[in-house]
Amino acid sequence: MTSAAKPLQKAELKKRILGVCKNALKDLRRVLYFNTLYVPFAKKKHANINKLTQRSQKHTYTAFNRSPGQLDALCGPVMEVLRGLDQGSTLQINILAGSIGAEAYTVSSTLASRFPNLSFHIHCCDLHEETIARSKSGRYTKQEVHGLGVTDTFINKTFNRENNEYFVKPELKEKITFFPANIVTDDLEAMYPKADIVLMQNVLFHLDDEQAEQAFENGLKTAKESSVVFIDGMSLDMRGKLVERNKMVPLNYRVKEIHEYARRHVPDDWWKYYYGMEPYSFLTSNKLNRYSTIFVRRV
Repeated sequence: MTSAAKPLQKAELKKRILGVCKNALKDLRRVLYFNTLYVPFAKKKHANINKLTQRSQKHTYTAFNRSPGQLDALCGPVMEVLRGLDQGSTLQINILAGSIGAEAYTVSSTLASRFPNLSFHIHCCDLHEETIARSKSGRYTKQEVHGLGVTDTFINKTFNRENNEYFVKPELKEKITFFPANIVTDDLEAMYPKADIVLMQNVLFHLDDEQAEQAFENGLKTAKESSVVFIDGMSLDMRGKLVERNKMVPLNYRVKEIHEYARRHVPDDWWKYYYGMEPYSFLTSNKLNRYSTIFVRRV
């Protein structure tokens, strides 16, 4: 090794060590400051943002395999719960505001992979005709498919690939019916079959409080009397109130992990965005109702 190479190696090593230290300090700052000490002030700021900010009806951010913890819950304790309820021969799943279809195809792929003999069907709506068209096409770009938590295994079992385009496998597409609907004003009960599982995810925080409550109650009408409801991406105060009003029981399964993973889809300074979410707090008295995203309904 030449004498000139040694200083280069030392400089590279120093650079790497500095990078590791900077990342560690950034994580420590996020945990100790943003997620702990600053939270009481951040919650007040977030409440003001919610009051003053006009909601977007064109926000279409979505992701495949967006919540691995929820999918594990679906294939584990949720299926166990459903086996104990009075279910039909075909598992019916209703998805509200499914954007370009990522959530519906993720659920279809996961269930088909984990339960190859399971008979199931998914009905999925969205407000916009163009997103329904995208969903029905089952055609996505590499950028749309790859993302946080998306593994090669998931991609291989979900898509056929041609160059840089990804096409959902036909056997997964045939499990889903896509259609347009306004989840606030339309009669969803008449548009959907009664479901064993209802997903109202990452849409209610794009509505003002009155509309969000209307959409929640509207979506709940599509569920069977005994069913399981997935609710992520909404006001935590409202979630606690609505699930209690409807006597829904939170599923106590990896609640903190699922909640914190969902927060990775929004910036660290969450209080600046109406769709931001506070960090999990052990000091909260109603932790399960507030932070759980999966609830069992028995009417």
